Amino acid sequence: MSDGTAAQLGIDVGGTTIKGAVVDLAAGDLAGGIHTEPTPPEASPSDVAAAIGRIAATAGWSGPVGVALPGVIDGSCLRHAPNLSSAWEENGALACLRAPEGANAVLINDADAAGLAELTYGDAGLDRDGLTIVLTFGTGIGSALLHNGDLIANSELGGLVGSNGSFEEIASGRAISSEELSPVEWARRAQPFFDELETMLNPSRWVVGGGLSENFDRFASRLRLSKPISVAHLGVHAGVVGAAVAASRAGRGREGSELR
Repeated sequence: MSDGTAAQLGIDVGGTTIKGAVVDLAAGDLAGGIHTEPTPPEASPSDVAAAIGRIAATAGWSGPVGVALPGVIDGSCLRHAPNLSSAWEENGALACLRAPEGANAVLINDADAAGLAELTYGDAGLDRDGLTIVLTFGTGIGSALLHNGDLIANSELGGLVGSNGSFEEIASGRAISSEELSPVEWARRAQPFFDELETMLNPSRWVVGGGLSENFDRFASRLRLSKPISVAHLGVHAGVVGAAVAASRAGRGREGSELR
């Protein structure tokens, strides 16, 4: 299910780390090493744009960059990005990332980037098997909805709230790390959210990405689900690869310049 034949730089902006790599779009894998920068303390748009520029320079890359962001891209600003500065909510906040003299970026939500990577390089059954829910577990919990080969952008399922708090507050990768949750403890917290999503959306399958993909079997095996669950085809690199695919598609003028 390859979507291109060239190379493209993809960057994934997280709450603690910004990582990027040149992606071989024909193979759907990294063409070189991962380059990282700590997410700046203020995590303002200009600070992040500067970090993206440093990663591009280290990778020897010039030209447009695909960038996955942890929030909803809403015109000229980014909504629902609690792990970044509130400055992202201001109108025009994304200008420094999009400008050719800035980061020169094509933007996509980070979980949508993981979903796009899964659609492009993952199981061919995603083209015909109904709804797949992709959940990425990191500083927060991102989500992507894939339906018969199409990406339904900007879902925010990590914001679901239960009796003990929101899904991402109590079951994210950050919660696992900071509270030293065992797989059993995590599953006890996460199960009600999976149950609610299954009732609401009736998915045909689940895909897990982000940091949890590195310990997928230990954690996912504790869930009780009626539909199959698997690890993201590209694991922790799915956001980087998906961002590169988004930039490649934008360069060819497919479906507009960005996925919002």
